[in-house]
Amino acid sequence: MKMQHAAAAVLAATAFLAACSDENTRTITDVVTETRTEFVKDTSIIGNTRLTFDQIEHLANPLVSEVMVEKREHDHYNNTQPSESKAEFRDDLRNFMTMVAGRDTGYASTVADALLPDMLVVRMDRGPGVTAATVATAATVGWLTHALDATNGYGGRKLDGDDAVDKGLGVIFGPLLGNMNNVSPGLVIDNVPDTKADLTTFPYVAAPNTQ
Repeated sequence: MKMQHAAAAVLAATAFLAACSDENTRTITDVVTETRTEFVKDTSIIGNTRLTFDQIEHLANPLVSEVMVEKREHDHYNNTQPSESKAEFRDDLRNFMTMVAGRDTGYASTVADALLPDMLVVRMDRGPGVTAATVATAATVGWLTHALDATNGYGGRKLDGDDAVDKGLGVIFGPLLGNMNNVSPGLVIDNVPDTKADLTTFPYVAAPNTQ
């Protein structure tokens, strides 16, 4: 079933969460030179209580960490702040685009810059005419619209009609950002039908198919 909600970084409140980095998948240079803490720490004050959270996953733009970043780098990726993701992983995305998707280096850089930093972008200075009443249906609102329409693209995610996986595949393997060179037509959609309407009340996502 396709989830239509915006993905966001998942934070788990733990004082006891054990570090689970698989060092066997890193090179010896990675292990020796790694200086960051196991997880990114964030401290918040709630009432009179100070709580410390560990960032254990970093996921906003679909397909980036799951598909375009090497498996051995997933732990590293998950505890990297969005402000660091372009410096740390731009080469990973470019390599995937050129070596796996077979696209040219210029387009690979364009895609890397569109997907990093790994954040759900909302450009409230764009999308003229978008209001709270029209945001769900506005053509300028939706995932990657800030990159697809650099003038009016509002960004964000819609609950209905905003298939982020198909959009991502259309960018990586297809012409969605305007590049027609070496596209792979058979890979531009996931071929998973979205036939169930979402609910209009919380939790919004329709019940999964049982068959």
